[in-house]
Amino acid sequence: MGWKIIHLSKACKIKIKSENLLLYFYEEKQEIKVTIKDIDFILFDNTQFSITGKTLELLAKNNIATLFIDEEFTPCGILTPYFQHSTMTEIAHIQISLTKEFKEKAWQEIIKSKLINQAKVLELYRSSKAKDLVKLSSQVQIGDKNNDEAQGARLYWKQLFKIPNFKREQGATDIINSMLNYGYAIVRACMARSISASGLLPIFGIWHQNKYNAFNLVDDLIEPFRAFVDIHIKILRKTYTHKISLDTQLKREIISLLNFECVEIKGGISNIPRAVELFVMNYKKAMIKDDNSLILYPSIKEMYFKYECL
Repeated sequence: MGWKIIHLSKACKIKIKSENLLLYFYEEKQEIKVTIKDIDFILFDNTQFSITGKTLELLAKNNIATLFIDEEFTPCGILTPYFQHSTMTEIAHIQISLTKEFKEKAWQEIIKSKLINQAKVLELYRSSKAKDLVKLSSQVQIGDKNNDEAQGARLYWKQLFKIPNFKREQGATDIINSMLNYGYAIVRACMARSISASGLLPIFGIWHQNKYNAFNLVDDLIEPFRAFVDIHIKILRKTYTHKISLDTQLKREIISLLNFECVEIKGGISNIPRAVELFVMNYKKAMIKDDNSLILYPSIKEMYFKYECL
């Protein structure tokens, strides 16, 4: 896995030369070379670019998380590697054959993890409702039969931004929802990359089963990571109160979340791309051995955000 995050917001031409990415920016008449193996994430944040087929091939083969933004500045596509794993067929059969018990237990633990991380976010902002989310997380049933996720969401969003009538919506265009959607899309691209690289087929979800969604599993496994985006956006809103739409500066601030060493997982501290990779690897092990206890869930490192939440 590389370490560079590339955010392309200006018109440019992209091609490959000697395993390097060559970026030619028309306005500045400037060419920049980047070693492709150094790249972890590339964001095409405009539609004014031309790219060669060889470039797309190497982005996929080097397992680089790639996200495309449309003319309305919303995420519209992810490039994922295909046929990279030697046991892909075997893994696909296991995915198809997963028991109802495994899926429902996994979904129960995913929702618990999501609620616990949401509680940590509220706790960092000294909300008395944090303990209600902790209590709710302890009550989540197999398959989340009581829909505690939705109950938690009603409490969480009301407390987090303290905005009367705020409604969390995927297609909303207000600045907070736009920032959240942008952040989720970036983490979703990381998740899609790790799932594909591990040989899992993203179409076979645990809880999400939408026949029109090619990323059902991505949308399942991303849930514990959403709170990391939430707290980052909450902190950014304090600095950029005056902004009412996404601009390049704000987008780059959101993307910077990928560099934060803010995730506790597997007894250590990690950034989000690495934590996503570990989470997916352990989900795959659990799935193969039919043992939910092998899944390791990410947790917010509270000290990382503590002083920014004061």
